[in-house]
Amino acid sequence: MRKIQQTTINSVVKYGQTKLPKSANTECPECGNDASFQLKFDYQINQAVFSTLSRCSICKEAVLFILIKTSHNDRGEEVELFVHQTSFTREPLGRLTSTARLPDDLERVYRSAVNVHNMKDWTATAVMANRVLESITGSFLSENELGQPLSKQLETLAKQIDLEEPIVKLGHLLGKGSNLNNLLCLEKATSEETANLIIDLLDSLIEYLYILPQRIVHLQKQIEG
Repeated sequence: MRKIQQTTINSVVKYGQTKLPKSANTECPECGNDASFQLKFDYQINQAVFSTLSRCSICKEAVLFILIKTSHNDRGEEVELFVHQTSFTREPLGRLTSTARLPDDLERVYRSAVNVHNMKDWTATAVMANRVLESITGSFLSENELGQPLSKQLETLAKQIDLEEPIVKLGHLLGKGSNLNNLLCLEKATSEETANLIIDLLDSLIEYLYILPQRIVHLQKQIEG
């Protein structure tokens, strides 16, 4: 089982002084995506362990959640939420392989990090994660900048990469007379292949603007917690 952090529980329902999770965000054991789950526990006052099934908001597979009463104090009963997770094997790079070309050394150390993670060598995973971060900064920074601590390298990295460029390029793609503009304004017929590409573009834009920043903040809170 994997414990669900309190920071990822979005809403609760009260039974007397006991607060039961009503919805939560967590990594789906089935598809590996950060997904939303609606929870409905059948509360019994004399019961210590509860379970419920909830469908992943992304892959729609049913996932088992377990709730355990841990203590009782003046504020009511304390509970902890867990998700049932069998051994989940991560696939290196996943969808990135079809959308981005990574430097060879970065791809190599990233694959190594995922591989040692799948071997359940947690210390080696942390070591390789540090190597991955160093490889990322090494792709962009100068020799002098690489002499800084890794935390400073990442701060410098933000000045080396134009994070606004993808949005500016999308604006150019939507310029009057462009293929994309003609497609969206129904001035040009849309094929199935092109429609799929348009949805891929929307997915990428939403992930870039909304999902990725929230995911980084969320992961930071979990690690610090």
